[in-house]
Amino acid sequence: MIERCHCQRINPEDWHEKERFWETPRFFYRVTTRMAFHQPISYHEDIVIAMAEAGSKGYIIKKDAMILLKSGLFRGELYVEIQTPRDEGPWEKDPSCLRLQGRFYSRVVQAPLMQMGKDIDKLTRHLKKNGKKIKDLYLCLITCPSCVREKGNQTLVIAHLA
Repeated sequence: MIERCHCQRINPEDWHEKERFWETPRFFYRVTTRMAFHQPISYHEDIVIAMAEAGSKGYIIKKDAMILLKSGLFRGELYVEIQTPRDEGPWEKDPSCLRLQGRFYSRVVQAPLMQMGKDIDKLTRHLKKNGKKIKDLYLCLITCPSCVREKGNQTLVIAHLA
């Protein structure tokens, strides 16, 4: 088991209840991750796997790469931010590559992942009330599972807006 800290270098105040526009696309390498009731089981291992797979395909892992998580009851997806080669190439057809661009709304949540449903519902209601539609939701664990006991839960919920 790999227990390296993967806490994100994110200032929560810069992201809490903020809307951002990513004009330049950001690219992420995707791997499947095992979960138990929305709790990642192999978070650290899957980050290492994603980095190794991405590297073997010629992708460059960004310095201080953002790591996103798409949660599920027993299975989810983990995304590690990458740089793609400058040329338009195989990454466009690579199902492991996710391209994110456009408007995003984010909120920092202090709840454990297993109890985050209420906060996510509150966020989606808030956005719908303000006439915004959600394409997708991503989580960014500001505090990684290895450091939760020491630092407490801090998760960034990112809504990709339509």
